Amino acid sequence: MGTFREEGGYWWHVHDLRVRYADTDRMDMVYHGTYAAYLEAARVEMLRDAGVVYAQMESEGILLPVVQLNMTYKRPGRYDAVLEVWSHVSSPPTSKFALVCEVRAQGELLVRGEVTLVFVDRTTGKPRRAPDGFNEALVRHQLIR
Repeated sequence: MGTFREEGGYWWHVHDLRVRYADTDRMDMVYHGTYAAYLEAARVEMLRDAGVVYAQMESEGILLPVVQLNMTYKRPGRYDAVLEVWSHVSSPPTSKFALVCEVRAQGELLVRGEVTLVFVDRTTGKPRRAPDGFNEALVRHQLIR
C-alpha cells in the first residue's frame, strides 16, 4: 500500500520498497533492468490504491502492455536501501496511459522514468479506450484533473 502526496503542483503516488540482494549487480548497485520491475510494482499499487485492480481489468479482457519506457539514471540504488517510487499520471488516459516516475532514496533522485502503456482488447488485440471508471478513479485521487 502506498500514499498519495502533493509535490510540485502534482499529486503523486508513493510506493516504498527495499532493495533485495538479488536486485543488485556485482558492483553492489541496483541492476539497471531491475528499475523497470520497480516501476511496474509501483504502477500496479498506484492503481490498486486508486481503486483499480489490474487483475480485474485483465479478467474483463483489457490488457495494458508497456509500449515505451525511458529511464535516466542519476545515482545508484544500493542493497538493503529503502526506496520510494513516486508516480504521477502525465495526462488523462485515452487509449494510452502515460506516467512519470521517480525512484528516490532518502529524498535523493536516483532514476527518472517515463512509461507509456496502451489499453488493448484481449480478444481483438487492438487498442481501445480506457475502461469505464478508470479515469474517474484517478480523478478521485487527484492523479488527473
